[in-house]
Amino acid sequence: MGSNKDDERRQEIEAEIRAAGELPDEALDIAALALAFAEADEPGRRREAYEAHLAEMVEAARMALAKANPAQRDNPEMLATVLANIVSGRFAYRGDEQTYDDLKNADIMHVIDRRKGLPVALGVLYLHIARALDINLAGLNFPGHFVLHLRTGAQAAIIDPFNRGETLSPASLLDLLRRIEGPDARLTPDLYAPVSPRDILLRLQNNILTRALAANDHDRARTVLTRMIWLAPAHASLHFELGRLEVYAGHMAAAANAFEACVARARVAGDGRIADMADEALRRLKMRLN
Repeated sequence: MGSNKDDERRQEIEAEIRAAGELPDEALDIAALALAFAEADEPGRRREAYEAHLAEMVEAARMALAKANPAQRDNPEMLATVLANIVSGRFAYRGDEQTYDDLKNADIMHVIDRRKGLPVALGVLYLHIARALDINLAGLNFPGHFVLHLRTGAQAAIIDPFNRGETLSPASLLDLLRRIEGPDARLTPDLYAPVSPRDILLRLQNNILTRALAANDHDRARTVLTRMIWLAPAHASLHFELGRLEVYAGHMAAAANAFEACVARARVAGDGRIADMADEALRRLKMRLN
């Protein structure tokens, strides 16, 4: 594919993600957008084969559920096992423990190709299947390690997509939290709060962003942040971080635009702290330009 065609395709992908940025959270197709972000990096990778693979996973799960009796379908632990048997069993997905920080682990196309990835990337596969089959599955606001919450009626189970879809008891979830945050960490209600598909996609992209920043690849970081803003234009903090990167790159006009966007969105959201931070950044920027 020639560079002109690549550029045209990137513009189409940008339009797709921007359009999603105007949709409510519940209308977002998480797997389709994960594919869009992946293709934005390499427009030569067409989506059809990946879409077919995702459809195959859904159909395999549908057939497995059809064989389960009503009691099994109403038991969250058993339903979680059915999903794990499809994702981690039949299709052999697993967490990448050996090369965890490989950027391919956050690119859903590479994840499908390699059958391994980060917790949040593997979680996207579970969520895609659940959405197609009307299973009540959501990502949780859990730090450091993405987990899923499956509910059937008044019962629930926690799924760890990184570790072959195993279910986590409260004790094992607490142990995981303490490995991440220290021995004094406690399970609190906010850790069980569901996160939206938009926030999950941002978390997926943030894995790429943090690795780009750690490698001092600021051009890459600006590209990723810009795409995140397409999906979540109302997130003031993203505009603030983009402004900081533009300052670092010496793009002062672009930095001013980003800080101004941050202020506007933070005021609408009632987030005075970040609005004040962006106002101060703008003030300092104008002093440098005078």
